[in-house]
Amino acid sequence: MIAEKIVVSDTNIFLDLISVGLLSDFFNLPCEIHTSDFVLGEILIPEQISAINRFVNSKKLTVVSFDFYELSAISDLQQHCGTNASFADCSVWHYAKKINARLLTGDNKLRNTAEKDNVLVSGILYIFDNLVEYGILEKPIAAKKLSELIDKNPRLPHGECQKRITEWQKN
Repeated sequence: MIAEKIVVSDTNIFLDLISVGLLSDFFNLPCEIHTSDFVLGEILIPEQISAINRFVNSKKLTVVSFDFYELSAISDLQQHCGTNASFADCSVWHYAKKINARLLTGDNKLRNTAEKDNVLVSGILYIFDNLVEYGILEKPIAAKKLSELIDKNPRLPHGECQKRITEWQKN
């Protein structure tokens, strides 16, 4: 179950959810969802922008901006993290750390770097698990949607995905 009141999402989480038609379901989870204006700036396809803006306009997605000092701190994170993390990645990492929230990302480099910085990090499977646990998605539908996502995103942890698909198809 989601223990945090606020989760902070990276770009790839939104894009994965949009790709399998689960963005609205994500916003039905019992938490506040935040992101940065830099993450929104990475979303370039008009249909995806429109899908995200529905939640911004309805105040279900909080979009944060940063002052000069925070921009400087984010730049420092980016320069010293030792990976090729984008500024948008570093912006959500910085923000999640600042407000002590869970960072949601599918980027393993960002995950590993943020975890070393004592930020709690989860990915798309955490979201699927919670969608099932809260009854937002029935298990067979979750299995079908996760199978669809595997076809669209080969970087997902195949073994972990397959375990869930098998379990959810049984019930």
